[in-house]
Amino acid sequence: MTEPEGRREASKRATRTAILAAAKQMFGDRGFEAATVRDIARAAGVTERTFYRYFDGKEGLIADEFLAWLAMLRQEIIGRPPGEPPVTAIRQAVGSLGERVTSGTGPVPLWLFSDGPPVTSLRRFALRPLLQLEAAISDAIIERAGTSSGPDLTFRARVISRAAVSAMRSALIQHRETSTAGESRQKLPELVDAAFAVLGQEYGRLPS
Repeated sequence: MTEPEGRREASKRATRTAILAAAKQMFGDRGFEAATVRDIARAAGVTERTFYRYFDGKEGLIADEFLAWLAMLRQEIIGRPPGEPPVTAIRQAVGSLGERVTSGTGPVPLWLFSDGPPVTSLRRFALRPLLQLEAAISDAIIERAGTSSGPDLTFRARVISRAAVSAMRSALIQHRETSTAGESRQKLPELVDAAFAVLGQEYGRLPS
């Protein structure tokens, strides 16, 4: 790659990052529906035309973020120690991604586990987010098992993946509900830990 090409690529990455950062801030402050492409573009310091060079509207933006997060989660699960129980591996992977979110180095798709407009928008974008998430988790569990995979393992992995997604959704719903009710909002990492602890009691380890 020549030096001018390198600078152009770096500029494109910077623009894309700025748009994503602005969108996250807008979605957090105003909500997905209220935030407009014009608002996001202005906050990112670009024109609306530039925004559309990178993303197909807000739906395209969150679809891109979702797919990036999904790939990261899958790799985090696969990379966990081989002897670690599946539920523990999933929880640790989610925790690792959570640390990236806190540090600002990873996508923040918490809205994927709600029933609000972003999920509906992803469905319109030909994505079925929760089903894709379940599939990514179950595939990662099976890949970790290696040669021990088989029909029984596939079924069990699917059960665990669906339960794990339910645990994540339950933690986020509880987090939102305590805030809406005016109660002291429980910390999300603690709620996620509690939800996975319930799963761990039932699905802590797959037989070899």
